[in-house]
Amino acid sequence: MRRRLIITTADVIVVGGGVIGVCSAYYLAKSGRSVILIEQGELGSGCSYGNACLITPSHSVPLPAPGVIRQALKWMLKEDSPLLIRARPDFRLFTWMLRFARNCRPDTMMRGIPVLRDLCRASLALYEELARSENLEFCFERRGTLYVNSTDIGFEKSKREAELLAGFGFDSRLLTGPQAHALEPAVLESVKGAVYYPEDAHGDSHLFVTGLGRLLPKCGVTVRTNTRALGLLSASGGRIGVSTDQGEFQCKDLLLAAGSWVPGLTRALGVRLPIQPGKGYSVTISKPEGAPKIPVAHQEKKVIVTPLGDRLRFAGTMEFAGMDLRMNNIRAQAALRGGREILQSFGEPSNIDSWCGLRPCTPDGLPMIGRLPNRPNVYIAAGHAMLGFTMGPVTGKLASEMIAGAPLSLAAEALSPGRFL
Repeated sequence: MRRRLIITTADVIVVGGGVIGVCSAYYLAKSGRSVILIEQGELGSGCSYGNACLITPSHSVPLPAPGVIRQALKWMLKEDSPLLIRARPDFRLFTWMLRFARNCRPDTMMRGIPVLRDLCRASLALYEELARSENLEFCFERRGTLYVNSTDIGFEKSKREAELLAGFGFDSRLLTGPQAHALEPAVLESVKGAVYYPEDAHGDSHLFVTGLGRLLPKCGVTVRTNTRALGLLSASGGRIGVSTDQGEFQCKDLLLAAGSWVPGLTRALGVRLPIQPGKGYSVTISKPEGAPKIPVAHQEKKVIVTPLGDRLRFAGTMEFAGMDLRMNNIRAQAALRGGREILQSFGEPSNIDSWCGLRPCTPDGLPMIGRLPNRPNVYIAAGHAMLGFTMGPVTGKLASEMIAGAPLSLAAEALSPGRFL
């Protein structure tokens, strides 16, 4: 019988080197645990590389909401639509969609809003703390978010959402087209209206992840990049092993923070987690003259335009096509075009960087943060959909508290992976 090559052991292994994995490793090390972080590529090479870079408490309405299914059916056959579901014989997708549809109800949405609100606000405070205490430079700014509508129907919907969020303690300002232009001159005065949420922030997610990642070895974390997790194994003494293409690592507690790749790992434990990859796209260009200083969202096209230092990013759309990381230039260009439709003309873009990545989506719109039932040493931190960057620090802090058995910063019952199992 061939012996397994055990490379090293630690108190905790974190699988995934995006914002959630890096934050988890950071807080675990600060709690005194020995930590190994395993990432299949370089740190921040997944969704942290090209996402919209928003830290948005205002985005607290869960993805499954009343009217979403009806709108999705209208868009289903349009290649450049904001939401695209590629029909395919996939039983996991079919059952996920059924669960998603059941959650598109007002009562489910109303229960989810305060959960996401509290997570997002706590995470925003942690970003401010990390930027200050660790002297991290990642273009972090608190300028709010401007949600712009190009149609009267869309503006009415945005106003109803603002009224809904006001009931949960969110401050916002309703603006006419000229008022939106006055607040952010890059926005066309001819837009139908906008809602401004002053609480929000933004920052370069890749700079944040790589910056915090550089601190991890100084905190005692062993970082293993370009190391692909292949499966999970039982080990002696109640420990668990992670089989990789570089050998086996063992630990007392395991945290899976690998986004859309998490279900593939838990299947080895006989656990099927309902996470579907939702592919998002972005196009990043050199910042043109007159670019927005405030992040601007085109609500009808589901595109965010975010200023990032000397660059400008157009990010958005959602495509359910399985674990497919192929670039679709039609959808990438739709993101760029959708953002430009509400902005002043700025000529031909330069230094174009097109990207796509897989957002891990749960059928109820809430992330999974917690221990797997009947698996006392396996924890999940995944399923954040479009809010992975927003909720990275608070997720890492909560995961570290759970593993350490410490009091939790926030109530987390609604986040337990057990709610699906």
